[in-house]
Amino acid sequence: MRACESTELATRFPGTTGIATDAHLDLEAAACTFFDSPAALYLPGGYYFGPVAIAALRDQFGTIFFDELTHFCMRDGIASSGLPNQPFRHLDADDLASKLKRHLQPGKRPLIVTDGMYSTFGQIAPLDQLAQVMAPYGGRLLVDESHSFGVLGALGRGASEHYHLAPSLVLAGGSLSKAFGGTGGVIPASNEDIDNLRRAPASRSSSVGLPAAASMSAHNLRYVRQHPELLQRLRANTSYVKRSLCGIGLDVGDTIAPVATFVAGKGQSMQELQVRLMTEGIFVLHSNYIGAGSAGVIRCGIFADHTTEHMDALVETLRRIL
Repeated sequence: MRACESTELATRFPGTTGIATDAHLDLEAAACTFFDSPAALYLPGGYYFGPVAIAALRDQFGTIFFDELTHFCMRDGIASSGLPNQPFRHLDADDLASKLKRHLQPGKRPLIVTDGMYSTFGQIAPLDQLAQVMAPYGGRLLVDESHSFGVLGALGRGASEHYHLAPSLVLAGGSLSKAFGGTGGVIPASNEDIDNLRRAPASRSSSVGLPAAASMSAHNLRYVRQHPELLQRLRANTSYVKRSLCGIGLDVGDTIAPVATFVAGKGQSMQELQVRLMTEGIFVLHSNYIGAGSAGVIRCGIFADHTTEHMDALVETLRRIL
């Protein structure tokens, strides 16, 4: 595999150092095609999105406003930026509006940070409302799409596509290890944004990532693009599972996110439920991840390749043992 030495990178990507390979460049080309973006940046891990993006944007904004449940990678990026920052209530555009009035200095622009989809309950951030609130201040949305890439939007391009937001309003990026089953992360964006992102300290000082991982992820992006029926099947399976679980009295929400999450008793009883389901060949997660609370929740991930038999087995087993 041909390596692109630093002299070639300097021509392609001014201000960068290190070595890339054809595989890395191919991944970025595949991302440009999938997301219909002028340029893209491959990251060795999705977690890098927060530190890289916020460092690249920090000089353009006066204060960062972030959803109180936004991902750890975004919080780390916010902390390292040195910018004033304010949390707003989860998914609450009205609270954001209030915080902007109270905490944004005159003449300064706000950077609004949120996840596109929150993984624990599958809640979709109201990006349209957040964008409307920030518009008078000349703000921009920074959206971690790790759990919404491949899942939301007509073509699976994420929450930004789901709400039909103009690219100029949003910088989105995130992991390739969720819906796409790859490794690393990606930021599809304008040429200007990508140039800035490549110069960010976390981008310049990190490994470019394994060529094999980049190659696998490029293949996966192309495969998903060539098979739009996967997204259609995922949506159908999500609707089927949520409707069926609601039918046995479980509150799992009604978004199109392929996550069915519910509470069943205390933490210990949910741990026991996870083990019981595992003995019957069904894997669910007892999770105390972001937003789940100390007792945790039972989280069921829904996939495009789940069959009706798989989904019925989950529902009937829960009906029997709960």
